Amino acid sequence: MMIISRLKPHGTSLLCLAVFVLAILLPCQANAQTTSLVIGYPAEKNDFHDAAAEIIRVAYEKLGVTVKYKAFPAERSLIMSNNGQSDGELVRIAGLTVKYPNLIQIPFSHAVVEQMAFSINDGLEVFGWKSLSPFKITFDRGFKVAERNTVGMDVYPVSSHETAFRMVKNGRMDVAIANRFTGTRVLLKSEFDTVTMIEPPLQVSPLYHYLNERHKYLVKPVTEILEKMSRAGEIDAIKTRYNVDTSN
Repeated sequence: MMIISRLKPHGTSLLCLAVFVLAILLPCQANAQTTSLVIGYPAEKNDFHDAAAEIIRVAYEKLGVTVKYKAFPAERSLIMSNNGQSDGELVRIAGLTVKYPNLIQIPFSHAVVEQMAFSINDGLEVFGWKSLSPFKITFDRGFKVAERNTVGMDVYPVSSHETAFRMVKNGRMDVAIANRFTGTRVLLKSEFDTVTMIEPPLQVSPLYHYLNERHKYLVKPVTEILEKMSRAGEIDAIKTRYNVDTSN
């Protein structure tokens, strides 16, 4: 009993011990705060993606966080972000958390994109996704908006947008699907001079930034920053600088 009594700390000793432990833990917690993020940038570099990247970069800069972008194939990028190998996604359609539960969708759309059909038949009439059902369809694997809206149709996902357009050009597929920016870039290549972009758009899609759940404490502040940037006209100014239409 004598030994136990000597080892039992008094109230003052307990207080000192608590202060000591906090002094150790608090710096560790502060150091755990994110100072940089690696965000998945779409495999294709264009003005649209560059504008979206600049919007997100500026938003995090206002929070004291540095953003670095790395390009990966579409499906691989999502898997890496979900697994925590990278920190999030630059521009994706809504609702991906259902399939990728470790990703949190930032509830503010900083980009809007038009999904288009492309064909060698310039007289093709397309009005929404359901009108594609009679055709053989191809698109870049991991292109989630196309995957979702062509379920049950005759689809053939491929490794890149250019491969999809090449299959249409060669008559192996009837329709390729891509967003307007991507499709316009592909059509600049002379080998695709027989492929036409079909109007009107299949869909106009708001796009969202996603974060891996380990950064969930950033969701609210980055959302608030993006909203402030929008109200102040900063987002439209960035889009204009990159020649991206701000009317949508």
